[in-house]
Amino acid sequence: MTAAQRFVLVRHAEASLNVLRDDDVMPGFDPHAGLTPLGERQARALAEHLPGDPAVGPPGPGPAPRPGPGSGPRPAVRVYSSPQRRAARTAEVLAAALGVPVLADGRLAELRAPRAFPRPMTVRQWDAVLEDRLRRPAAEPAGVESWAAQRRRVREFLDSRCPVGADGARWVLVSHSETLQAVLFELLGLEDALLHRTRFKISNTGVFIVDRTEDGCASLVVANSKTHLARTA
Repeated sequence: MTAAQRFVLVRHAEASLNVLRDDDVMPGFDPHAGLTPLGERQARALAEHLPGDPAVGPPGPGPAPRPGPGSGPRPAVRVYSSPQRRAARTAEVLAAALGVPVLADGRLAELRAPRAFPRPMTVRQWDAVLEDRLRRPAAEPAGVESWAAQRRRVREFLDSRCPVGADGARWVLVSHSETLQAVLFELLGLEDALLHRTRFKISNTGVFIVDRTEDGCASLVVANSKTHLARTA
């Protein structure tokens, strides 16, 4: 069956919190971290690449049709973003190149975590907390939002904004690593038990493409593509 819907999932470009070293100390979780200079270049490289990529054209074999006489209308492209600064900036640059507005939705924000930890922790310790929450989906280690709660809000976003059987729009979702992990599990219908042995590597401005048929059957088409980053080397 031909795919009726296409999701283009994009992680935000490199932000200041992405360049911390393992032994750097975090007093809390900073939801408002901005892009680094490299991150700005990554966002621009993505914006130069994606509008001409088949990812935003009709699903199926062959390149997306170029606009022109008799080519027919292109599918509508809708860009949704986390409201957090690093994702919002990435989405702003990308949406300008696509010629569409950005629609912010808090359900695409990164995991919810304390702005100030009871005790400062190193980046290595923070990574251990993130691993713990995936191994225990219902737990809230160190006051961090559980995987189950994060997946639930992602599901609410998809059900309300991108329901199965909706029109053939192409949805571009700009978000964060942990949130996109949840989006992928939700779209592909993966059980939480798989978290013990299956994860998606999601790089800064890594692009995933998921196609979904009218009956809700989803296929992972592209995983963590970084072709555009050759422009930042």
